[in-house]
Amino acid sequence: MSAEDKQTQQTSLDKAIDILSLLGQEDNKTIRELSDELNLAKSTTHRVLQILERRGLVKKNRYSEKYKLGYKILEFSSRMKNQDEIRELAIEYMKELSTITGDTVQLATLTPEQRVIIIETVEGTNDLRVFARPGQTYPLTYGNFGKVFLSSMTLDEIKKQLKEHPLKAYGSGSILDEERFITEVDTVRQNQLAISSDDPIDGALTIAVPIVNSYNEMIAAISIAGVKTHYKMSHIEELKEAIKDFAEKIMSEIK
Repeated sequence: MSAEDKQTQQTSLDKAIDILSLLGQEDNKTIRELSDELNLAKSTTHRVLQILERRGLVKKNRYSEKYKLGYKILEFSSRMKNQDEIRELAIEYMKELSTITGDTVQLATLTPEQRVIIIETVEGTNDLRVFARPGQTYPLTYGNFGKVFLSSMTLDEIKKQLKEHPLKAYGSGSILDEERFITEVDTVRQNQLAISSDDPIDGALTIAVPIVNSYNEMIAAISIAGVKTHYKMSHIEELKEAIKDFAEKIMSEIK
């Protein structure tokens, strides 16, 4: 892409953001009103609005021909609110769990594009400090978070994810056979817990469990990640019970 094309793309993005910001302040505006207030050509405003409408970011009233913010904005807003709420509910429990285990504790949910997104991290005190920072995203075929979220999906949905995001050897313990991976996801579904060593990082032990709401809908997942030691492997059942117990505590706070 040339420098000129990049500048044009950036300019279009700026205009789209300006339109969304204006409609966020006051709904129901015509193309002329938006053009006048933003000092844009009517044709430019119309073109940008068409793109925003197609993506669900604005909605046009076919009778008044006025525009307002679309359902997609509400979806994003609702998702951000839910993420903030679950993060606030979980953070103190995450800190306590990290103190008890010495491991890094992370909280994740799904993006609208069906990717795992880390929304909170509490660093542990052992050698393996951080897996991912908040805001980082991963495919559902990556790590234990992915297996936990996949466990709530149908076989067809799992196969779709495998097709779009083929299995990779992130660590020496990564599963590369699709049938074995699907069996593993089924085990996670039965046990409500995903555990792995040397995947996605060699020398690491990770455990993840789902967090569900009162409607039994999976809204997030919590994990512990730390160095795989002989002591830890010999106390694996205690670790499983600890993370399940803290997940239950978080779920008890969800209204």
